[in-house]
Amino acid sequence: MRTLPALALAGLCLLLAPRALADGDPARGKQLLFERGCAACHSFDGSARPGPTYHSLVGKTRKVVTQEKPREIVADEAYIRRSIVEPNHDVVEGYMPGAMPGLAMREGDVDHLVAAILEIGGAPKPEPAKSGKDGSLRAIASATLVFVLGHIGLSSVTLRRPLIQRLSEKGFQGIYSLLVLAAFVWMIFAYRAAPYVELWRAPPWTRWIPLVVMPIAFFFLVCGYSTQNPTQMMQEKAVSAEPRGIVRITRHPALWSFALWGMAHLPPNGDVASLCLFGGITFLAIAGMLHIDSRRKIALGEAWEPFAAKTSLVPFARGGVGEAIAEIGVVRFVVAILLYVGMLHGHRLVIGVSAMP
Repeated sequence: MRTLPALALAGLCLLLAPRALADGDPARGKQLLFERGCAACHSFDGSARPGPTYHSLVGKTRKVVTQEKPREIVADEAYIRRSIVEPNHDVVEGYMPGAMPGLAMREGDVDHLVAAILEIGGAPKPEPAKSGKDGSLRAIASATLVFVLGHIGLSSVTLRRPLIQRLSEKGFQGIYSLLVLAAFVWMIFAYRAAPYVELWRAPPWTRWIPLVVMPIAFFFLVCGYSTQNPTQMMQEKAVSAEPRGIVRITRHPALWSFALWGMAHLPPNGDVASLCLFGGITFLAIAGMLHIDSRRKIALGEAWEPFAAKTSLVPFARGGVGEAIAEIGVVRFVVAILLYVGMLHGHRLVIGVSAMP
């Protein structure tokens, strides 16, 4: 079941999308199909050719690959027009990306081609969508909800305090980490299984955003988990120490690494599943920073104020970058680079999509 925000976004995209016109001349379009070489690769009668046939095309559900993610799409006027103008946006399953070249079009040519293919392809009734589609989207939405609410719920004093009394601090941390990891793994598997339901068309250049941002995210992650910081679990005593290294830049480096990861992956992934996964990660990271600051202020009392005054939630807001870099050292930079390179090589294996544009 789609969420109301997703439905609203999808409706807005449909309203703003250019109208798929069939105002062209089918006869002229058929001439163009031969002149431009389209008829050499696409048959009109269902016979095998290097490209998909036009026969009985219109209204049929097609399996395509969009941005390396499989999905099903109804072959309507908008799909036909997009396949002509952007031939590699939706690649029919079983065919190689880049096989169809982009064609220079004169004004009106696309309308003529669309009209011709609509006439050749006929207009049978659309096939009913498979019920598994909504079920798969429910899975990623549910996994994200469990991941986000699990963090927030188990971090609240109402649940945390009685659980620590029963399990001890270490026991609680162990169960907490296990549950969070299980929810995260569920989220990843649900994301990989979810269908591609487009909300916005991501320009190709947006795929460079994660490549630029993720080295910074890995750097924050490595520094965050290797530096004493009272905002980290079981490190409250460090509040009396002078902030060092990455803590001079931000007192929430690890959470900023997750926020950067989520935000960087939203622009190039304009589908419902990605909005759930990366939106959920981003929301949890930012909400977590605010929640930790509030909780530490109450728990540490007056000791928190000097630390908060010397550090900042937003990176680089307090200055002192030169001192921070010197204290961070070379080793952390090297580890961050190695993790980034490992991510580039293992992204397809873990996520199912290449990290490269």
